[in-house]
Amino acid sequence: MPSLPLFTTAYLLSLLLFHSQATLPWIWSMAFDTFGEKSVILFAWSAVFLLLGIRGGVSRQATEKLGWFILGFAMAQLCTGIQAAAHQQAQVPLACNKQTIQSEFRLLEKAFRDNNAQTWLIEHTPRDHAVATKCLATGAPLQTFVETASTYRALKPGEYFRATVRIKSPKAPLQLEGFDVHRHWFANRIAGTAQFKSKLEQLPEQTTLNPLVWMERARLQIASTIVTALQSHPEQALVLAMVVGDQGLISPEDREMFSATGIAHLVAISGLHITLFAMLAGKLFGALWRRSTRLCLRVPAPLAGSAFGLLFAVLYGLVAGWGVPAQRTVFMLFALFVGQVRGGMQSSWDTFFLALFLTLAFDNWAVLDAGFILSFGAVAVLIFVTQGHYHFIKPKHEFIANAVKAQYTVTIGLVLPCALLFNQQSLISPLANALSIPWMSFVSTPLALLGGLTQQPVLLWLAGNSLSLQREWLVFFNELSWATLPIHNQPWWVNGLVGLGCLILILPAGLIPRWTGITLIALLLLPPPRPEHHDFWMTLMDVGQGTAISIQTQNHLLIYDAGPAFNARADSARRVVLPWMAAHGYRRADMFMLSHDDADHSGGAPLLLQKAPPVQFASSINKQHSLNLLAQTLKSDTAQCHMLKPWTWDGVTFTPIGLDTPAHSHQKLLAKNNQSCVLKVSNANHSVLLTGDIEAISEMALLTQHGANALKSRVLIVPHHGSKTSSTMPFLQAVRPEYALIQAGWENQFGHPHKAVIERYEAMGVQWSNTAQNGAMKWRFKHLDFQPEVDNAHALRQRYWHMHESGAKGH
Repeated sequence: MPSLPLFTTAYLLSLLLFHSQATLPWIWSMAFDTFGEKSVILFAWSAVFLLLGIRGGVSRQATEKLGWFILGFAMAQLCTGIQAAAHQQAQVPLACNKQTIQSEFRLLEKAFRDNNAQTWLIEHTPRDHAVATKCLATGAPLQTFVETASTYRALKPGEYFRATVRIKSPKAPLQLEGFDVHRHWFANRIAGTAQFKSKLEQLPEQTTLNPLVWMERARLQIASTIVTALQSHPEQALVLAMVVGDQGLISPEDREMFSATGIAHLVAISGLHITLFAMLAGKLFGALWRRSTRLCLRVPAPLAGSAFGLLFAVLYGLVAGWGVPAQRTVFMLFALFVGQVRGGMQSSWDTFFLALFLTLAFDNWAVLDAGFILSFGAVAVLIFVTQGHYHFIKPKHEFIANAVKAQYTVTIGLVLPCALLFNQQSLISPLANALSIPWMSFVSTPLALLGGLTQQPVLLWLAGNSLSLQREWLVFFNELSWATLPIHNQPWWVNGLVGLGCLILILPAGLIPRWTGITLIALLLLPPPRPEHHDFWMTLMDVGQGTAISIQTQNHLLIYDAGPAFNARADSARRVVLPWMAAHGYRRADMFMLSHDDADHSGGAPLLLQKAPPVQFASSINKQHSLNLLAQTLKSDTAQCHMLKPWTWDGVTFTPIGLDTPAHSHQKLLAKNNQSCVLKVSNANHSVLLTGDIEAISEMALLTQHGANALKSRVLIVPHHGSKTSSTMPFLQAVRPEYALIQAGWENQFGHPHKAVIERYEAMGVQWSNTAQNGAMKWRFKHLDFQPEVDNAHALRQRYWHMHESGAKGH
């Protein structure tokens, strides 16, 4: 067996094991402190390349195979361990969160955002190293959002400036499943975020010979040309993404459409496009090379063409932002070029493993990226059916048949990854790709790339117009009710059987009956887990400073509040609530109860109503409120929560604790916070009280109107996120909770939960938990068990890249 596949497989498995660790072993921090990062890694890789050069080829003896496997495993641990220690030490410490410092920085890159804003990546380059050692390490990259980006148009990548910034640690909300933004920050070596607190003082430009800096400047120039030329064009964002890989202007709605139609891989830089243009560039250069006899005698024209095509692919990949699909494509073209130089036969698997090896060696965190799984997964499946042991797609078949079979193979091969990553499978994807791949490959992308490189607005407009034509069939496909199949989370053993079913369906007919594979894949449609009759589950989603709670019974779902929405991209409904519903197999809720119209509770409500109209929408807002009108338009029943009567779902009792506020009531009692819907959920052994943002006056009114027994609950969702204006002692003595749950943002600007409030709960012996420390929390209340079962995201998903408060109270 060749040594490289053994080494690469071991390296990949070792990376997966390393990235599953909850904490980083101390040995890597010690190794980094002792030897540094680059010296050890460069030495290690030099030794490996030397061994591959001396001992490369086929490993025939078992001891030699084992040696290559152990070497690959150890190399991954060594390189990733030292790099992880370096990343970890560069992060902004939690103790320095929200600190303001004045220092010097270098601009690394700019990315475009809505309303002429930009996201910058800057590098800390202080002259005063005391600043670096205390809160911000030298060379630490920070991400910052610049609203008035046009003011600093003259500042180019690679240039230096001085500014006063407010730094924040890389800590964000964490759910029980789904995307982990902490992992994204760590993998991209983002040490934290920064907010400018002063004007930028540009420092004298230092001469740089770094080709990557000049490439980034060229990339920014191309992007600026596209943004300016297509300022009013509806496809501006898509052209920008296709040429330079900047997807920051693509609207959330378009992202959903691209995902639903299965063409998301074409939106940014596609490996298919890089390969196509590299081949065309190579053929053209080879044809020109053949015109010189002297040149052909020195270097054969095919080899010269391949070298130029590879160079073009590298430049295209760099302009495109050097994402995982671009890396994979460039490294595969390099592997093909190596085989051509060697002059021998090289199998597709040799090319695959060399590309895989180079991608992992270049970026040890690429394995965690969805693009890595989809890119290499699709290529591996295609190689398996074309060059593997079984030739499902045969070279003698006609072109169209091969294309259809290739699309079928990739679709089946990616069923499981799509289910795990996106909780859906696009059924319209084969047809959408059949139309979009040739259209974008031969029309839109060439026009966009040529227009961007030559700075020709006319070509960019033609590219945009061609994409407008494509949008027509994409919108049509997206509006089909059957276009996507929602897939909820399944246990690991179900996913394993589904993967086996996919393999059966891409094997040649006759080996294993097709119905076996179809049956195994159909396991994805198994009903998701639900509470037993009389039981209920409650999930406190981590939406930062805000509230979003789900209550599940055996056959029903209640959503209580929808979290904040700062803008269309930072909407808790889109980022948290709707993905949670998809992961758990819900198309809509039986009731969406909005406690009150406050931004941190109702921000996500409009989108939640639009995307998943509930059977009933209950709230404390007036009948003519826009949300009530929207719900009625979408055929949802509306109700005033203070007028609701108790009801029972699947043996679980829901008791609204209505507030009676006559016209002569105190004005403060009529305020939005104090009008919050209060709901009690209970079964034989458990009870939970949801309180919204009620304050002291509302707590006393509820106690007076309903009495202590009506409020008594084992679990209390702490009123108003733990504000000092709530959780009064008479109220707590009436509720007598055993557990107090807080939904608050970490180090939020309001200081929730207040220290005095926490002391009050602790004095009563109440166990309290906060999403700020624990992330999302899931509580299971079984009617036959007195003790509730609790899961929290930080315990279940803890990885070494997560930052934790030292000594923080997080039960």
